[in-house]
Amino acid sequence: MSRVHDVIRRYKACAEVMEHGVEIFVVGDPAGARLNAAVRRLVYTVSENGSGAWGDLLSAANALRWRRMTQPQPGGLHSAVTEAANAVVREARALRGAVADEALLDEITAAAQDVRQTDSPVGAELQRSIEEADPSICAVVASSNPARAGMQEWLASLTVPVLLPGELGEVSERIEQLYVVGPPFFFPPSLLTAPATNELTFLMPAWFGHRVIPTSRFAGQANGAMKVKVTERAVGDLSEPESHVSNDEQLEDTYYPQPMWRGRTSGDREPALDEAEAWKVLLAGSLAIWLDDGERIRTLDPRQPAGERVTYAAVGDVAPGTYLVLRNGETERGAMHEAALHLMGSNAEAVKATQRGWKAALDARLASKGAVACIAELRARGVRSAARVRAWTEPTLISPKHEHDLFLLLEWLGLAVEPSHRNAMALRRSVYRASADLREELEDAVSRADLAALERDGHMSLDIEREGFRSMVVARVQARSPYTEIVPRPHTRAPFSDRSGEWLE
Repeated sequence: MSRVHDVIRRYKACAEVMEHGVEIFVVGDPAGARLNAAVRRLVYTVSENGSGAWGDLLSAANALRWRRMTQPQPGGLHSAVTEAANAVVREARALRGAVADEALLDEITAAAQDVRQTDSPVGAELQRSIEEADPSICAVVASSNPARAGMQEWLASLTVPVLLPGELGEVSERIEQLYVVGPPFFFPPSLLTAPATNELTFLMPAWFGHRVIPTSRFAGQANGAMKVKVTERAVGDLSEPESHVSNDEQLEDTYYPQPMWRGRTSGDREPALDEAEAWKVLLAGSLAIWLDDGERIRTLDPRQPAGERVTYAAVGDVAPGTYLVLRNGETERGAMHEAALHLMGSNAEAVKATQRGWKAALDARLASKGAVACIAELRARGVRSAARVRAWTEPTLISPKHEHDLFLLLEWLGLAVEPSHRNAMALRRSVYRASADLREELEDAVSRADLAALERDGHMSLDIEREGFRSMVVARVQARSPYTEIVPRPHTRAPFSDRSGEWLE
């Protein structure tokens, strides 16, 4: 399909949506309503008393509520819901005797068990609607990778595609009806402003009260902004339990599972020479890394064709949903550096000697003048990446990113430019060769892996034969801290166990 043809089709779909509007199926879900009431009571308790002992229970309960809302597949196909429900029961049991509100523990435990034992009515309504409309013309929109993976398995027998909002450009011309699983509030305005099909239906549980459809943030300033007619259709048992929390209470109830950041603990001090400023990145699989301000990091895109999945992303682009490829238990840099030196054969010792020489001189200059003064002097000489001067002392960091910066740095240190510059560039080329070889082995390992399981679980191991890289892990980014911490530089980019992101998506 040509780009022009696709644009014309989108305009026609937009006209249809403007004329006929969208539907929201509001589906009664008594078990989910009971859970929602219990979670809101828990949120209120935390807002009054602080997270303290309640934090782990709240994280698990919020994840269970979110999964009930966005992963409506039935029976044995909702393992993610079962997992979260079991965690709620376990965390509530652990709080017995530690908190005063035993009644809340009883209620949230019973609600979790009820959700675990009952199928979501939203799922039943989705399946009924697809079968009534004709599965061959339908597609489903999921809110996240885990939600998509779960629903793909369930709807495979109907051959109904399950997509994320950003993938709607891939919708076939034969698709006439989109079913969006979840409240409109959780989806981008482009679903309506640039619809991929003529008909659009949201399916959501009745206990979620916010039903306003998403609009562009510029709609208020635009002349003739789209105003889509909405038709609500109530389905099933809409009864809800009596709430202990008034709807007028201003609760910070986000519904979407959120990370609990504790605030920066490093203070305003300057990092030492062997330290780095780094963001904490929470990963699927109960892992985390400290991500420094380096240039790039190895990633994987499971949606790309074979041979093009393993690549690099700029550090600034690492965000929730990015898949990182990491050396299990330690950073990749050291092993890659050694592999590059090995490729250099008899020249390796001379290269190591010049690298040690200028790094030692830089270390001494930083120790005598301090990083702030050194950065100022280097900037005055035109060094573009002067802010990274501390990182350049690290043995595995070959040189400044810009070649001319290395010239200026060596002159500032009072050292001869050659052979230090020549050797650094040779080492950099050798690292590129070693990295390309590793990439080919990783691509081969990925081609044999179960990528559907990766999208469902968010992490997997890759076993390759290369010495020093036999234990690699791929993990999806769940969250990135809004602030940095000062950590030992050798700790950066090395995955470690951390349960903080256990319930994030």
